[in-house]
Order: sequence, then structure tokens, then C-alpha cells
Amino acid sequence: FDLMEHFNVKDILGTRVDESQSSYVRLGTMPVVQQTEDVFPQGLPDEYAFVTTFKFRKTSRREDWYLWQIFDKYGIPQVSIRLDGENKAVEYNAVGLTKDAVRAVFKNPEVDNLFDRNWHKIGLSVEAKSVALYLDCKHIQTLPIEDREDIDIQGKTVIGKRLYDSVPIDFDLQRMMIYCDSKHAEVETCCDLPTGPCPKKVVTEAPPVWIPTPTPTVAEQKRGPQANCSCPAGEKGNIGARGLPGLKGDKVISCCSITV
Repeated sequence: FDLMEHFNVKDILGTRVDESQSSYVRLGTMPVVQQTEDVFPQGLPDEYAFVTTFKFRKTSRREDWYLWQIFDKYGIPQVSIRLDGENKAVEYNAVGLTKDAVRAVFKNPEVDNLFDRNWHKIGLSVEAKSVALYLDCKHIQTLPIEDREDIDIQGKTVIGKRLYDSVPIDFDLQRMMIYCDSKHAEVETCCDLPTGPCPKKVVTEAPPVWIPTPTPTVAEQKRGPQANCSCPAGEKGNIGARGLPGLKGDKVISCCSITV
């Protein structure tokens, strides 16, 4: 699921810094909301991977907000990814099978690095009994989680809203995907980050080789261009059309001499 495509987020407001940096959109001016059944008509898979590349802005790095959330028609959260700027934590929440909600909170010094104003990639591998966090393609932590319930698709899905009043959050978004394979978060690369680990591609070209044009000899210049007569004969053509009648000739009188 390409969430940027489903949400019709197509206005490219950012520009490429170099070939390693993709274009991005700047959010925060208006809510980014869609009907859940239009985005996930069959609901979410039992196991999946959530991957996004984004950057905080000055006003959002200390906010407490939902990067992504699904809630039902009564406003009850079904699943969400929360970024707690004050406590520098990433929290995964889901509706529980035997309780109202289950969650996994990732909070350690490595997670602190997320809350600066640089580009970062978050990957969450959601499996039946655990949730794993990958930050900038590095495994940070795997936490257990209790049984989850299927989401109710009769509601809405939102990107980037503040926790307490649902105000749109200012941040730059490059990519947001959900994969049906939970292992995709593990194999994701960070080549789309400007400071990613992928080596820069350097293309070098050899200098052009100068090949002198041969000068014809005096004999070749006198001889001139030669016809190429090595071609095989072609097929015999069709008989042409009858020509015009010729001019009438003069009458000739012949005489004979007899010798006795």
C-alpha cells in the first residue's frame, strides 16, 4: 500500500538536493484524511511492515503526534504509530483481542537520534507476537506484543495529526508504505537518504582517442573514386512498356552494274 498515492499527496514541494535525495511533500497546511475502506478495503494483513522516510520541522520535533493512525467511525483508535517528541519515543498501538489496546514503546538513546531535523527512515515489522523497530535501516529493538484484533475499516485513516487536538503537523514526507511481508522492514535499504550508507556512484570516462584521417596518395587522387563492382547481379526485371513509333525514313534506290 503506497499511502501517499492513496491519499493523493502529489504536490511536490521539495526539490532534489542531489541524486540520492528524492522529492518530498511538505505537510501541515491541511488534514490528510481518507476513508479507511478506500485505502485498506480488505483491512490490514495479520503481519505487515510499515516503512516511511520523513523529516521533522522546527515546530514538530517536540510535538506528541500520530505519524499514521486508523480509527473507527466512533473515533476509537484501531492502529497507530505515535511519535512522542517530549519523551523521544516511538510507540506502536493496536486494538487488542482481549483488551482495548496493546502497545509497544521504543525508547533508548538510539531512538533519540530520530528527533532532530534530518531525514530518517522508520521501519516497523509487525508480527503476531512482536514488533521490531528499524531506524535508518538498523535494527533497534524487538518488543513482545499481546494478541491484536482485526481493524474496523468503517472509519478513517489519517497522516500527521497532533495527539490531543488532531491539528495537522508540519513535517516533510518522502515516502510511506505498508508491505504485506513483515520482513520487508528488515531488508529495506537507506539509499534514499542523503546521508545513507550506499556508496556514491562515480562515473569516469576515458578521454577520447584521436584517430587521424588517412591522406590519399597522389596516384589515388588521380584515379578518383572507384566503383564497387563486387555486388552480385540482381533478378531480371519485367519487360518494359512498348515504345513510341520512330520517324519515317528516306526512300533508298539501289542500282546494279553488269560487267561483260
